[in-house]
Amino acid sequence: MVARGPLKSCTFLTGGDVAPDRKTGRNLFGKTAPLFRRADYAFLNLEHTLARSGSLMKGKPTHHRGKPELIEGFIEAGFDALMVANNHMFDFGVESFFDTMALIEAKAIPYVGAGKNLREAKKPVVLERNGLRIGLLAYSTTLPQGAAAGLNEPGVNPMRVSTAYTPRRNLVEYPGSEALVITKTDSGDLARMKREIRALKKKTDAVLVYNHWGASMSHDVHDYQTEIGRAAIDAGACGVFGGHQHVLQGVAFYKGCPIVHCTGNLIFDIVEPFFTAATHQTFLFGGTLSKAGLSDPYIIPCRCGVGSAPAILSPRAGAGKEIVRFMRELSEPFGTRLKVKGERVFLIQTAN
Repeated sequence: MVARGPLKSCTFLTGGDVAPDRKTGRNLFGKTAPLFRRADYAFLNLEHTLARSGSLMKGKPTHHRGKPELIEGFIEAGFDALMVANNHMFDFGVESFFDTMALIEAKAIPYVGAGKNLREAKKPVVLERNGLRIGLLAYSTTLPQGAAAGLNEPGVNPMRVSTAYTPRRNLVEYPGSEALVITKTDSGDLARMKREIRALKKKTDAVLVYNHWGASMSHDVHDYQTEIGRAAIDAGACGVFGGHQHVLQGVAFYKGCPIVHCTGNLIFDIVEPFFTAATHQTFLFGGTLSKAGLSDPYIIPCRCGVGSAPAILSPRAGAGKEIVRFMRELSEPFGTRLKVKGERVFLIQTAN
């Protein structure tokens, strides 16, 4: 019998959406930067372009953009990859988008989820850490007009979703009653995602998937998020991560793999009029990757950086303790339990 050695593994860390708009990238991530640097593999979503070029897209109700100098903050924190599949990459048009991609490439930071055509937008990032090959894919269900990549058109990697509203009550008797929201992922896009995950899994040891999804300012998880998350795991992903909502959503497990619906805003200098105190709540999500999957998942509660660096919070007191309490409340319906150990809060699956 041939003796088997220990599984190759690496630590990873990710966080919420990042939309900086300040003078300098120096100390952009503050005390979270050393945590990202110490992780073998660190990634997150860059929520908007870093460019001075372009003009505002007509009819866009919310628009974000940051200065190119801010890229230095991402380099300082040592990120291994950036996701750019989101609804703000084309706020200032194609020119701003292309200049941002050129900037990221010049700094040798791999990115995933957008490109000059669909072929580039769906191309994964594959990196090796501690002998482990890790694949990363990114998609966006939030698709402003013209944002979806086409065969010969620049854009983000699309995951289309249909929405229907059905009255919960008889409207003749209860006019104006609330509606039941029914969401369904486009079958073609869902099938394509599954094919891409399966193909990537054949070439890598672990596959992670990011989706820009959910309803802004809502703690509720929609059916299509569950549909996408479970389909990704069925196809071979060991972890699914999401953003866009600006507020926390619960963590679920499916077949032992986490679906992290939303970690909130990690850095968001553009304060929208609809933001509330809930948009300050965020957390980092980490764990260990190996061929066996994702193990020892944990969160670190933080306060969103608004014009300043994000702050690490204690899970045992004050605002950090409140985040832990709220995440327990949001995750309990998914059968997920939280346990505080030191400065980390470990996530435990109790049911599928």
